[in-house]
Amino acid sequence: MIREAHSVVQTARDELSPATAGPIVVSGMLAEQLAKELGADAAAGAVAVDDGARAPVAEVLVRILAGEPSEADRDLVRDADKRGTPVVIVQLWPQADWKPPYVLSPFVVECRAGEGFPVREIADGIVEASEHGPLLASRIPRLEPSVYHAIVRQAVTRSVLLAVAGRGSGVARPLIALEQIRMLARLRATTRASGGSDEMPLVAGGAALALAAGFAFRGVARSARRVLPAPVVDAGVAAAGTWALAKTLRVLESRIPSG
Repeated sequence: MIREAHSVVQTARDELSPATAGPIVVSGMLAEQLAKELGADAAAGAVAVDDGARAPVAEVLVRILAGEPSEADRDLVRDADKRGTPVVIVQLWPQADWKPPYVLSPFVVECRAGEGFPVREIADGIVEASEHGPLLASRIPRLEPSVYHAIVRQAVTRSVLLAVAGRGSGVARPLIALEQIRMLARLRATTRASGGSDEMPLVAGGAALALAAGFAFRGVARSARRVLPAPVVDAGVAAAGTWALAKTLRVLESRIPSG
């Protein structure tokens, strides 16, 4: 139990360590408008507009297209690929006879005429493209719902796989606990601008919660196996337990004064 607690706290400490990420840079038609919507209540400089004067340094580039991709669009994507910068393409008013821009980027969001920018879908694309979702969400509130759902979905999936793959070996429970506290730490990181020692009481509480929940969930699984197939029970308990921990953190955060 002590060894597990130490591993869990260290995992959370690693997730809460300060990191860096560049801005979200928007370019193309109506870039100012989309940047304004994405950057509502965001930290200064977290969302920027590319004026075309130089190649932007960014965490994610958002390129707005109206019509077929131009040579300038292709050049931007090629330059971004060379720098390792993902590009999210927002296709305005797509037409049936246009060639899909998926050949330029796997992250494409369609914007229908008269419906405004689908900011949530664009946020989902940014979060999927970036490796620093929690850090971005801590600076750009409009990304927070997308980051939250992505983190929880990933943690639930991994917990289910660990429960099924490790069934009967004795290693599943501590590994699931590590996955759950990693999830809790990443969720907490979406509401903070930087890591620090003031987060460790919450980390320790999350570690204790994850470990205690692991024992409780194991008891539930043991009872449920009497009436249901063991693999189904293990997967279901792992998924439900991970989801419940994420919801519990939401309740606790609502009672913590923001920094």
